[in-house]
Amino acid sequence: MKNYRSRYELKRTVKNLLHRDRKKASLLFMLPMFVIIFMQFTGNSTTDFMAGNTIDQSYLAKNIAVTGLASFIFGAIFLLITQSANFKGLDWIRDPEEDFDPLPSNFTYFRNPDWWRLIVVYILMNIFIFLWSLLLFIPGIIKALSYSQTYFVYKDLNDRGSDDGYSLTDYITISRRLMDGNKWRYFVLQLSFIGWWMLAGIIASFGSLASSMSTFVSTLLLALYMLWFYPYYSMTMANFYNDLVEQNPDLLNR
Repeated sequence: MKNYRSRYELKRTVKNLLHRDRKKASLLFMLPMFVIIFMQFTGNSTTDFMAGNTIDQSYLAKNIAVTGLASFIFGAIFLLITQSANFKGLDWIRDPEEDFDPLPSNFTYFRNPDWWRLIVVYILMNIFIFLWSLLLFIPGIIKALSYSQTYFVYKDLNDRGSDDGYSLTDYITISRRLMDGNKWRYFVLQLSFIGWWMLAGIIASFGSLASSMSTFVSTLLLALYMLWFYPYYSMTMANFYNDLVEQNPDLLNR
């Protein structure tokens, strides 16, 4: 019988690690955290496309295309930065004594010749989730939970140098198998952080409803809050994956 660790045990391991070196954890996840804050306080508007009561269709189409391309490039960069930090967080959980430079760790997969595979996997995952969501909303959520470990699966196989025999969809398949019987555990673990995310939203909303000075204060408070919370959240999710692999080592071995 598999002996998965409880939510308390998963979180306690991460808390103990963060307590030993909070500065390193904050630096490791600082760039992904700043991107999240940036997205909270910026947005695009379609009002610039309006000329009187007439929409310039060619201008609108051109800007939609440019905006879409820019969003894709920005999203790809954010994905590589975020997953680089998450992967190093997983390594740190596995070896608490590991010595690494946290900020450069955010760019690990920019130096990896297979960086593009992460982006293609991201696209495939979202296509599959979208197609399942066309059936009903619930199947889309279930598949999102099933595919949630895909990036970590890719990281482990890539680190072992054993990923050459795998197709891009194999990483998704292995994630789905790892999550068989564990989707509810993962959902409840995510749910246990909802209060933290709600507080972040409240802090961000305070800035958008007040003066420019209050917006600055709100942004500063949100940054400090996320520096404390985001490493805890991200590394707990990495620890969940580590627990899955420890209990199902055969799924990453052919």
